[in-house]
Amino acid sequence: MDGRTLAARRFRSLCEAFTAELGGQLTEVDQNLIKQAANLVLAAERFQVDVVNGAEVNPDALVRVSSEARRILGMLRTKAAKNKPITSSLKDYLNSKYGSAPAEARL
Repeated sequence: MDGRTLAARRFRSLCEAFTAELGGQLTEVDQNLIKQAANLVLAAERFQVDVVNGAEVNPDALVRVSSEARRILGMLRTKAAKNKPITSSLKDYLNSKYGSAPAEARL
């Protein structure tokens, strides 16, 4: 496989998107989770295309693939939330630095 097929491009696109969500240095485990998630999402998308096109689809397989994709994406989402830097708004920063504005100044 030379990686030029539509499926290969979609797989790479999903991997890049999931990697961007996690950010930072990824461990080998994170990289494998991303590849698994991309593969499962790709499989679920294929099932959905088959359903829309009227092809016969094994409903159990569709549910299993969708559930596993959701589970792994949930794990990645949790990791992404932990890696996300804590930021505050400018208003929060100014309030912490200088205190809140007097009531008449807020009007």
